[in-house]
Amino acid sequence: MPGQTETTPASAQASIDALNTTEVILHRVCKAGEVTGSVTGRHFLHAGPPIDPADIPGPMRGAIIGGLLLEREAASVAEAEAIIDRGEVGISPCHDAGAVGAMAGIITPSTPVVVAAAGDTRTFSPLNEGIEGAVRYGSYDDATLARLRWLGDVLAPALDEAVQNSDPLDLLHLVAEGLRRGDDCHNRLVATSAALLVTLTPGLLRGSSDREGLARITAVMARNGHFALPFAISAAKAVTLAAAGFDGSPVVTAMAGNGREFGIRVSGLGDRWFTVPSPIGNPVLLDGAALDDVTPTMGDSMIAETAGFGAFAMTAAPAIMSFVGGDMELAQGITRRMREICAGTSTRFLIPGEDFRGTPLGIDVHRVRATGIEPVINNGLAHRDPGRGRVGAGITPIPVEPFAEASRALEEAGRR
Repeated sequence: MPGQTETTPASAQASIDALNTTEVILHRVCKAGEVTGSVTGRHFLHAGPPIDPADIPGPMRGAIIGGLLLEREAASVAEAEAIIDRGEVGISPCHDAGAVGAMAGIITPSTPVVVAAAGDTRTFSPLNEGIEGAVRYGSYDDATLARLRWLGDVLAPALDEAVQNSDPLDLLHLVAEGLRRGDDCHNRLVATSAALLVTLTPGLLRGSSDREGLARITAVMARNGHFALPFAISAAKAVTLAAAGFDGSPVVTAMAGNGREFGIRVSGLGDRWFTVPSPIGNPVLLDGAALDDVTPTMGDSMIAETAGFGAFAMTAAPAIMSFVGGDMELAQGITRRMREICAGTSTRFLIPGEDFRGTPLGIDVHRVRATGIEPVINNGLAHRDPGRGRVGAGITPIPVEPFAEASRALEEAGRR
């Protein structure tokens, strides 16, 4: 079987097979309200495990303010804050709705999203706004909201038409090719975004004769080196869902942070979250930022590592080390250590610099507990205060505790 080792139990192998063989195609690009009934004008999705609205960190509050303004539930920032403070906004995890949201992960009905399809399963993630002012980082100024509205009202419909006018796009092939071209497909997606632009441009041209409009659309895509991120992580969510639900399987199927807690889900333990206080890791900060400014790890985009790329493919992307800190020796060490805690090896995410060896695949909570090796992600970082935006990026080891707790829970369930 693909990626099997002599020590891989059948339950783990079932999860690994699902991660290796599930096919995912690009289905749509549309507003979230068109693909899920889990959002309303005052009920949003958020990144990470469940969190009480009273406990949300600053950038998530900023993103909710932005969401209320986007939905025109509030006419001003002050009105949005009053709605939040009166407890009139409900929130629930993206993961519970088949979604993944980068950073704060706030998804409202009008949020433009990328929709992936794996058989009858649909997963989705918000279009990437760029790395400057963005609602996902907690910004809600006029320019940020105007950009997001344009993405939803202009770019998303154009891309959706392009998708319908094109041959099916295999999203995992897109990720695999990105790894071959020097991306990790989590924090570096330069080549993947370029490939996506090339792939969708014929469909864009078939769908419109508005040359100036098409010029702006393609320019926005070309200037955003992270544009492919939601395409990659919506596919990752689809394959990790396929790997879930195998009785006794110790393979991790979700990792996510809400800025207060970081949580994991495990295939053999259903939708139960195992949590630890969100870590900060070893960030590379923007000029003028200090460590005290940083919100602890937040976001769902580490579904990339859960699915076998991102930091687990760090040796495929030497250039990313300048963005998240470190050098190739560190990258090689990370990928090598991740192999020790994974149940298998990818048969489609291949690393050229390792003689096309597959990436480590399927974090095994028993192996994490036994070795004490911390799974590693690479992630963006937001300012602690609402409206302040991005402050850097970094390599973040995740504490062993939630993996060990899940390992013990699996052992206990097996004894019943």
